[in-house]
Amino acid sequence: MQKTLDSATNSGRFISVMNTVNNVSTVNATSKTVRKVGRPAKNLTLILNRSFTLKDLQTLNPDVKSVTIRAAVLRGLSNGKFTKLPRNVQTGRKGKPAAIYINSKVYKANLANLAKSKVTVNVNEPSIVTA
Repeated sequence: MQKTLDSATNSGRFISVMNTVNNVSTVNATSKTVRKVGRPAKNLTLILNRSFTLKDLQTLNPDVKSVTIRAAVLRGLSNGKFTKLPRNVQTGRKGKPAAIYINSKVYKANLANLAKSKVTVNVNEPSIVTA
């Protein structure tokens, strides 16, 4: 058997067959497009310039289910896109109060503006006190 393998390799037939098989497999691998499995994601309109609740997003996106909106907000919280504010909004009904979310960039900018606008009081200056 060793003689037949060497004779096939020397003749060039074995090498040409291997080259065509390799070329075909790489062409097929590159021609396929890779997509996610499942239903395509819905386009979701988000509020990026101010604080919002989940109810605000539901009124802005009436065709999107509330579970999808909640998942998008939780995903944004986990990757740092959104920040949950420490205060809540009373909904006026029984149940949990609604949480308030804000874009993290807007929140940091608001904190920086608040720190700049704080007035420092000089202790050595006399102040006017009215009684």
